[in-house]
Amino acid sequence: MTSYCTGGSLKVLLVLFIPFLFLCTFLVFDLKVGLIILAGSALFLTALLKPKVIYLLLLALFSMEGFTAVPGSSFAKLLGILLIAGLTLRLAMTREAIPKDSSYKYFLLLLTGGIVSFGFAKNLSVSLHSYITFISVFLLYGMTRYFLISIEDVNSSLNVLFLSTVLTFLIVQVAGLSQHDVGQTSRISSGMGDPNEFASYILVLLPLAYYKATIDWGVKRILNWAFIALFLVLLVLSGSRGGLLGFLGAAAVLIYYYSIGRLRQIFFLILIAAAIFYFAVPHDFWTRASTIVHPKTKGDVSIAVRLENYQAALKMFRHHPLAGVGLRNFEFNGAKYGASAQTVVHNTYLEVLTGGGLLCFIPFFLIIADSWRKLRLRKSYDRRIRDLLICLKAAFVSLLITSFFISVENKKIMWFLFALISTVFYVVENQRMVRGTRHPQ
Repeated sequence: MTSYCTGGSLKVLLVLFIPFLFLCTFLVFDLKVGLIILAGSALFLTALLKPKVIYLLLLALFSMEGFTAVPGSSFAKLLGILLIAGLTLRLAMTREAIPKDSSYKYFLLLLTGGIVSFGFAKNLSVSLHSYITFISVFLLYGMTRYFLISIEDVNSSLNVLFLSTVLTFLIVQVAGLSQHDVGQTSRISSGMGDPNEFASYILVLLPLAYYKATIDWGVKRILNWAFIALFLVLLVLSGSRGGLLGFLGAAAVLIYYYSIGRLRQIFFLILIAAAIFYFAVPHDFWTRASTIVHPKTKGDVSIAVRLENYQAALKMFRHHPLAGVGLRNFEFNGAKYGASAQTVVHNTYLEVLTGGGLLCFIPFFLIIADSWRKLRLRKSYDRRIRDLLICLKAAFVSLLITSFFISVENKKIMWFLFALISTVFYVVENQRMVRGTRHPQ
């Protein structure tokens, strides 16, 4: 297979993404016009562009997942439908195949468990919508494995994510569309719609931006360090306590592997973080962060609600251990088990456990375990591959930590990270096989 993410594709993507970004933010105010123009643009893109460009545009739209084209569907999801249709036709005509992956069997088990959970769902429409979202993120996983077939492709996809995240933040802020928590106007969420989900998203990008800063040179290196600084500022302004813990987890991974060999870069990173935390952190951030160790702080009820939800979720699981109560149906059953607020669990693992029971949780856990296995470092890996795996591990750890405080089991960035880890693993394995055939023992 040939590389899909060329320099020409990235230039076309940039030309497309900027007007598309303005279009999406503008159309938030006019749904009818939005649907008409979006449908026309989709047909135009499908007719004139190659699938690889649409895939990169899909990645760029991750940063505006909070904007919906129609109720329950983001612009990225609609674009993904077009990409799936085009890619399916392409595969049928060329008889190409999606690359192999050890996680596919776990996906099938998870989808099977989701179907079984329908029989216990109190709100079937919500459960069905969640199931369709699972299918879409699994397709995203497969598309990522198809289009990213080299380390150069991985680097190009990261450039797209970094640049689109910055552009989205700037335009959303200028347009005044950033969504805040009620009474928490200092917290930003950019195009994600929720400050905590935005923090989790940024934490995936931060270690990968550090990886890019270590392998690039000249202007590109300076630009990547600028991305790191901006991502740290955005993380702080999100006001997420889980984000702070996730950052500490990612930093611990980097320090563990780089404390000696990359002491200068680590020191520079810590210096930037310290400067940002000193000059850019609003006072209420530290007040909010202090509730991590003092959860009964007056005026902050979110931790109490979370703890209440966790207790209710565990009771719910004991009553419905095998198939759960239906995907994303915790909020409709929580009151019966002691939850006072009709919300999601605010914990990814408990959300899957209560929604789909062990039939969904076991394969979900196996996907996570399989991703961790693929991050294993070997002495035979060259320095750049080791750097990429270490930074992927830091991003992975941060996501695992923040998932204890938010429900992101159906978010695109989680499954893209899983696919990215798998892509790097199989690229390296293929390289080892090629070297083995050229230099047999």
